Amino acid sequence: MHKLQLITRFYNGIFLMNFLVTLSCVYLMWVYGVQAHKIIGALFWYKAIALILIFYTSIYYRKNELYYYRNLGVSKVLLGITTSIFDFLLWLILIIVVY
Repeated sequence: MHKLQLITRFYNGIFLMNFLVTLSCVYLMWVYGVQAHKIIGALFWYKAIALILIFYTSIYYRKNELYYYRNLGVSKVLLGITTSIFDFLLWLILIIVVY
């Protein structure tokens, strides 16, 4: 439970950027309507690349804060994997709801 709280604290710092990318994907799906299946591949890669860039940017700018997480037993890899999976699942659910 303690690790989940730490991961949530880290994710709060990057949530807005990730959610804006997700909303842009959802908006494009909504605009394309019935033809949205044609752009799903491009939206997937857009989201994947944005996730990687946002994570590495946050790692770069918050590198001193990462010592805090490491000392409490949460590695950089664990932070990256869990936040990426959660954000990607959020994206997937919203895309399915919109389509």
